[in-house]
Amino acid sequence: MEKKDYEELLTLAMSTGADFAEIYEEEGKRTNYSVLNSILDGITSGTSRGIGIRLIKDNDYYYTSTNDIRKSNVKKIIKNLIKNIKEKDSNKNIILNDLEEVYPEIKIPHNSYPIEKKKEFLLNMDKKIRSVSNKISQVSLGILEDDKEYVIANSNGKYIKSRNCVTRYMCSVFAEDNDKKEKEFTDFAQAKGYEILEKDLETQSINAAKVAIEKLDAEDFKGGELPVIIAPGFGAVIFHEACGHGLEATRVAPKISVFSNDLGKKVATSKVTLIDDGTIPDVWGTNLIDDEGNPTQKNILIEDGILKSFLVDELHKNKMNMASNGCGRRENYNYAPTSRMSNTYLKPGTDTFKDMLKGIKLGVYCEKMSGGTVNPATGDFNFAVETARLIEDGKLTKRIKGITLIGNSKEILQNVEMVSSDLELGSGYCGSKSGMIYVTIGQPTIKVSKILVGGKE
Repeated sequence: MEKKDYEELLTLAMSTGADFAEIYEEEGKRTNYSVLNSILDGITSGTSRGIGIRLIKDNDYYYTSTNDIRKSNVKKIIKNLIKNIKEKDSNKNIILNDLEEVYPEIKIPHNSYPIEKKKEFLLNMDKKIRSVSNKISQVSLGILEDDKEYVIANSNGKYIKSRNCVTRYMCSVFAEDNDKKEKEFTDFAQAKGYEILEKDLETQSINAAKVAIEKLDAEDFKGGELPVIIAPGFGAVIFHEACGHGLEATRVAPKISVFSNDLGKKVATSKVTLIDDGTIPDVWGTNLIDDEGNPTQKNILIEDGILKSFLVDELHKNKMNMASNGCGRRENYNYAPTSRMSNTYLKPGTDTFKDMLKGIKLGVYCEKMSGGTVNPATGDFNFAVETARLIEDGKLTKRIKGITLIGNSKEILQNVEMVSSDLELGSGYCGSKSGMIYVTIGQPTIKVSKILVGGKE
């Protein structure tokens, strides 16, 4: 659609007294390449195109979407939507600003990299991983390409066009020895094109194969309340799930977060600074603008243990009497945006791994975390640990398996005892009311003085 079409539709949307109206138009393409057991298993591709319309009135919102983007159809949908707002007609004409185009730099776009080279890369990687050991029983590899363009126009005059381009490499390695079978997963993702192949993915994938083999000898552990060291990178899933979600306006505004009344209060040790930064160049969860058309920002959520801010979107800013801070996100046009994390990480500290180990008579080193469950109202959580070692008398010893970390978000924040300088970021997906979005989580190595470790007798 053209500028005048958006203006006409927004004027209609505001005609019965809405406080705010927004049109989000999107066109995207997603392709997956997969190799399983040395065979190109498939190439799947799909396109999508559609429009989402949102109205806000008195801190409530009304949303609808359609894949029929004809102006006549969109007008019909808006007429049905505005029936929810029963006020006198408004004669306000919406005038949009000049179109602002905000595009990231993509050096190797998806469509410029030959399909044969993509196949060759995956098949060569499969061969190298299998060469590690005859205990490697299965290798599953994949590449995800996701590229979309979108336009945001709203009743405040905003008229902006942007693009998101992400690429992800995924590697799952299975090892077997008699009746024992273990799996290790690794990946690398960026908000870029095929620049990701400049990363040393071979070493990363071979290391995954070696870990899978080592896990075959892992032993059960009975657990207990113990000191725990969590490795850098994806271990931050605990802070994303148990803390980060509790700092989103979606939960804070209706007072269903354990942190709703804690702004300005000390919620963690002075070692903890938690940041959400949608501006980090190239990483998986980065966008130049959020899905409400606002520039993404670096938001310091917790600083030296003090809760400093929340993640606030357009809908909740008035409820909370705070400015929106570039965190309105959605999976696609089928979802209304809401406050969401982007790239969330713990700020590096100065402690060393050697010092963390010192003095631990019995503890656990969590190398890789998995999924879990969290109650946002209480902060209670339970997370599985995929890869772990035992700590005995200040030294890493045998591999252990079948353990979980059980605790509470406020408690773990108060028990972060040490933070190292070795920050690593990991890519993942986050599901919430505005759909499944790309996020980055990260942390340096940290020591938690005590947490309940679940295991097996």
